Amino acid sequence: MDIIAKRYRDKSNPMGEIRAKTRSKYSNINLGIGDLDIDTDIQIIDSVYEDMKKGCTHYTNPFGEEKLRDEIAKFHRENFENYDFGMENVLVTTGACHGLYLLFKSIIDEGDEVILFAPFFPVYKSQIELVGGKAVVVEREFDNSFQLIKEDIEKKITSKTKAIVINSPCNPSGVCYNIESLKIIKEISEKFDLLVIADEVYDFFDYDKRFIPLITIEGMRKRTISICSFSKDYAMTGWRIGYAITEIPNLLETMSLINESIVYSAPSISQRAGYYAIKNFRKIKEKNIGIFQKRRDYSYERIKNIPYMQCLKSEGGIYLFVNIEKTKMSSQEFSNYIFQELNINVIPGIAFGKEGFVRIAMTVEVNILKEAFDRLEKLKFN
Repeated sequence: MDIIAKRYRDKSNPMGEIRAKTRSKYSNINLGIGDLDIDTDIQIIDSVYEDMKKGCTHYTNPFGEEKLRDEIAKFHRENFENYDFGMENVLVTTGACHGLYLLFKSIIDEGDEVILFAPFFPVYKSQIELVGGKAVVVEREFDNSFQLIKEDIEKKITSKTKAIVINSPCNPSGVCYNIESLKIIKEISEKFDLLVIADEVYDFFDYDKRFIPLITIEGMRKRTISICSFSKDYAMTGWRIGYAITEIPNLLETMSLINESIVYSAPSISQRAGYYAIKNFRKIKEKNIGIFQKRRDYSYERIKNIPYMQCLKSEGGIYLFVNIEKTKMSSQEFSNYIFQELNINVIPGIAFGKEGFVRIAMTVEVNILKEAFDRLEKLKFN
């Protein structure tokens, strides 16, 4: 009996993680998983625990607790220019991926197209297809620092194009879009009347220059929705809490309507955790950013000295996207090879729509990164 829906019968893990058994003599170093190796701040945990004892264990407003939504609006208003939204423009979700699904479900009719820029977070394509849409991929080039070229995007737009997804800082490349790329998005979205979906999950991790949210650029707030998360910024991946911000009419209301048939509201205790986190964002950011910038700097310098590897210096996020074309292996072959020989896990670039690369997550301490690069340095390719 074929009980599994046809659309899932040939599906594989979108992140392409290796689950085989290694033959390597080395201990495992996992540079694949994008989960921070630091825990949620203890003050957040203690505060939530006290709230739970006082009865914070019930449903909340489907849009999210008012005090959290108000604090989110305040955070964006005080930390970015032209980001003066109110709590009515905020919808709390059960993580950013949940927010993205609600969004795609709200806007996509059968056959509608959404523009993605490779390399891209694999969940975008999976979710777009899940709700009956089509992901249309625009290539970005390593030699252009993965920035945008207007003509490349315009060639992919059709009468069915509904939206563009941008991710800055980017998972997996670590690239932050420069002002020229942001202006290209503005021009194209206005010319073709497109919605722009801004995935800003890594907005804390801006190492060398200030992060600019697309929604704050003149003219973009009327056609942009920002998807944000507490997972990476506050080391809260397990709490599953995120949010969406927009003033586009009826969009958040539609997302909430769909959500009432799925989970109704985000977990109350996670919402409280988000509230305490965002109220203390300065302290948490100062503590966490230095850790990952040090890892970024160390990893980048090591990669520069490995002949078969190249990468851009990540401007944000927690990843490096490493060019391994000199090995003459596919990204899957290379990922399998270093797992079998060195017991190192990375994610093949093909999972992100970009062959010839692998993603390295800087989610382990520098001494572990050193061991990983020491092993990688020993490999030779003709």
